[in-house]
Amino acid sequence: MRRRRRPTVATRPAAVIGDEQLLRRAGRFAALQAAAALALVLLVVGLVAYLVDARVQSRQIDTQLQSVVDTVEDVDDPPPGTALALRGPDGETQVSAGAPPQIAGLLDGPAGFSDLRAGGRYYRVLVGGNTHGQVAAALDLEPFEAGRHRLLSALILAEIAGIAASAVVVILLSRRSIRPLTLALSLQRRFVADASHELRAPLTVLHTRAQLLAHRVGRLEPEEVSRQLDGIVADTRALGELVEDLLLSAAMETGPGTREPVDVAALCEQVRDSVEAHARSLGVDVDIVRGDAPYVVSGSRPALRRAVYGLVDNAVTHVRPGGRVTLRVDGDTDVVRIAVTDTGPGIEPQQLSRLFTRFAHGPEQPAGGRRYGIGLALVREIATAHDGEILVDPRPGRGATFTLVLPRHA
Repeated sequence: MRRRRRPTVATRPAAVIGDEQLLRRAGRFAALQAAAALALVLLVVGLVAYLVDARVQSRQIDTQLQSVVDTVEDVDDPPPGTALALRGPDGETQVSAGAPPQIAGLLDGPAGFSDLRAGGRYYRVLVGGNTHGQVAAALDLEPFEAGRHRLLSALILAEIAGIAASAVVVILLSRRSIRPLTLALSLQRRFVADASHELRAPLTVLHTRAQLLAHRVGRLEPEEVSRQLDGIVADTRALGELVEDLLLSAAMETGPGTREPVDVAALCEQVRDSVEAHARSLGVDVDIVRGDAPYVVSGSRPALRRAVYGLVDNAVTHVRPGGRVTLRVDGDTDVVRIAVTDTGPGIEPQQLSRLFTRFAHGPEQPAGGRRYGIGLALVREIATAHDGEILVDPRPGRGATFTLVLPRHA
């Protein structure tokens, strides 16, 4: 018997929420929370103001009634908004014109404050006595109620306006506060993508070289094996240098760390000595020109050495065989300048905007050595962390000069 296949239900893949959307959602949620908190504060303030006004008004009414009861002599001319009933010693009761009919009956009740409703109006009543007899004074509360209603309406309008204004302000501030986070997230993503792209090529070359060597090691001459191993060593050293540059770049974002006096002239000589063999293999001469005065700055020696090395390495790899790279160290009372000049093709104006961007390459890769596009970006980060700057003289077709300017050590 043939089994019936159960129908399959196509499911839609769940929507993936990006980090930027999460940041915007978090910003909106924070704005709503802040607006709600401000609204609650305004509500509490308005409620307190209304209750205080009502309490003060009630005391004012009671004080006014007490004053009327204590001083009234007759009912012919009551205060505005007040109705009177007076029972004299002879037992005769007098009622003021326009008084509610129930007011005379209150004279038979106990003394004290009470409330009365008559003819659609509310009255506050005080029954008491004075030298002229028993008095009942009723104060019309309509003007006071109208005042409280006006206050309540004003408070409601102020609450609505305050909520709207606070919501707008909070939303604008949250957007401005989240914008740097969004930008930083975008830059981080781009950096990770660029770094991954740059690492993929050398890792692929290294893997291929090692794989070929493993498969053919029995059929290769010792010299070829040695050459392939030297290539693997060079590739791993290059990758290690890239990782060190990335770590140093991350460290420079929080400052150069421990500072010490650094003689940059001696530092430049050390860099010249370390790159001389590599430069000679490319047919490039590296010279240094310096004065006799000490050129001392305050900073991180490894970071400054990496900055100078980055400038020299960049110059060497862009100079054709037979060219020259010159390090010049000079300065004045305030700054020390390290200028690296080469006799290469220079820099085209359209390349200047991306010159210090990580992993940005020119239209042509240099023929000598690997270039991962982080060297000049790292140099600028080191200069900035040391309160200095990097200057560029592009000179298209006639070489280029990069000048590292650093504050002199006091």
